[in-house]
Amino acid sequence: MSDNKNRIVITGCGSVSPYGAGVSLLTDSILAQKSSVKFNEELTAIQDLTSLVSSTVPEIDFSYIPRHFRRSMSKMSLFAYSAIKEALDNAGFEKTPDGLSLFIGSTVSSMQTWLDFTEKFKNRELDTIKTTVIFQVMNHSPLANMAQAFDLNGPGFGISAACATGLMNIGLGYLAIKAGFLDKALCGGTDEYHPMMTGCFAIMNAASNQFNDNPQKASRPFDSKRCGIVCSEGAGIVLLESLDSALKRNAHIYGEILGFGTNTETKSISHPSKECISQCMQSALKNADVSAQEIDFVNAHATSTVAGDIEESKAVFDIFGGGVWTNSLKGHIGHTMAASGALELISMLDMMQREKISGTLNLENIDEQAASVKHFSGVKDLKINTFIKNSFALGGTNCSLIVRRFKQ
Repeated sequence: MSDNKNRIVITGCGSVSPYGAGVSLLTDSILAQKSSVKFNEELTAIQDLTSLVSSTVPEIDFSYIPRHFRRSMSKMSLFAYSAIKEALDNAGFEKTPDGLSLFIGSTVSSMQTWLDFTEKFKNRELDTIKTTVIFQVMNHSPLANMAQAFDLNGPGFGISAACATGLMNIGLGYLAIKAGFLDKALCGGTDEYHPMMTGCFAIMNAASNQFNDNPQKASRPFDSKRCGIVCSEGAGIVLLESLDSALKRNAHIYGEILGFGTNTETKSISHPSKECISQCMQSALKNADVSAQEIDFVNAHATSTVAGDIEESKAVFDIFGGGVWTNSLKGHIGHTMAASGALELISMLDMMQREKISGTLNLENIDEQAASVKHFSGVKDLKINTFIKNSFALGGTNCSLIVRRFKQ
């Protein structure tokens, strides 16, 4: 096996975010310091719910998707279709390459479709339920829908790991290609918003509820006034392949994946700990065979919760000290759930190429317990070469991915 065959690179990126469809739009909006968070009138009808903000994808015309595919898709699959199409297009594929693999998942299947389905079932209205609804509520609905729509006949994996789903799928795709099990893979996550999401985090006292009258300030990682998550939606997809394959195709390379680490938090099912986060990042460094000193940027998971941001800050300081720039992009787009790891990675790759990096939006007064980490606001002209991207999930799944600017 040649060295180039054993190096895994990213040659395609696709995005649907709360700004709309497209990677450039995502990064342009982040660099312009735009918040996508809005007041959600629908949430006011839910008794005792004090979080009234969300961040959702604007209306997109998906009529270009053939109807016989579209009718079995909920919003999360529509988002995924758009992101996959963009990733394939900018990877230089006019048609789907034979044997292409897919790693994609969501937190849960379409909540709205399930609610509609169960209401009809409860009312004994089975004769009104269309067969296509079944393909919107399976645990692996995005995988099944995308495989059909793009004729993806390689191995398919519908991995779901809550908020770590997107990054988990990218990491597993990387490991599978590096091991020689696969040649190329589309990897990422997708999710669609439903008020139940906000309700779930509110039950756990983890939904942002102090900025309903100023929603663009509601998601504020590491800030002393942060008060919880703003639930969001979208899809992020990257195309991975060996460097050997990419060079043969003369493909544009967004970055090279050096290593991946994952572990399970056992101290709490709902809160990551400094110790487990540190172990996860150490695992990624070991897999990449790089030292902590070689990392010059940390893209944190940091969801704007009181406890989570502090634990991650402490872990980052433990591993990298206080001299490495750190940001979170959830101040801009909220928490896009299963899509978050992939969308945030994609924007970091784009910003790395532009050599302009956004800090954390709404970071006005750094929490003193998170101040050991090197934060910034606004946009900096920074040339970063190697960064680590973190994603942590409810239920205890942690992931860290190390990416380097491509060089021969």
